[in-house]
Amino acid sequence: MAMMRMIAVVAMAENRVIGDGKGLIWHIPNDLKRVKTLTMACPLIMGRKTWDSIGRPLPGRASIVMTRDRSWTADGAIAVPNLEAAIEAARIWIENTVGSRSDIILFGGGEIYKQGLKYCHRVERTVIAKKLNGGAEAAYFPELPTADWDIEIEAEIAATDDVPAYRYERAVKREPPRPMLSNQAE
Repeated sequence: MAMMRMIAVVAMAENRVIGDGKGLIWHIPNDLKRVKTLTMACPLIMGRKTWDSIGRPLPGRASIVMTRDRSWTADGAIAVPNLEAAIEAARIWIENTVGSRSDIILFGGGEIYKQGLKYCHRVERTVIAKKLNGGAEAAYFPELPTADWDIEIEAEIAATDDVPAYRYERAVKREPPRPMLSNQAE
């Protein structure tokens, strides 16, 4: 099996707002298609609020949901108490799923990104050309220090009547990330 890598996939405003605690705060159909391409056949690690905002498992992917509520369950979700358990559940899913890819996708929200970014090789981000006030429940994507990450703009898309301008960025970690499992070499 290929070595597993963790990749963060995120859509955020220019001020790093990723959510308002209720649901998606923008609708960009082409970005949803890109996210599907980036994540298909991969396990997704997300928090319960992210799960709630999606409302269902995404086809062709595992939905591994981190929650402190040990009694929480949802059809199509794999509930885990912490990031280590999420990584282990992702590993098991990859090993037992025909046609799976060896990428583990860090899928949000803010606290999940904060905990998992140290394991990420790469960040695929969509940056919406707006500064948003996410309100009292705002979630943010962590800063990516330019000393640690090489950031390249993949594409810039102009605004249309109903979609704001945005760009696709790929950030690649300069140094190897922290190993996810004890059996992976540093």
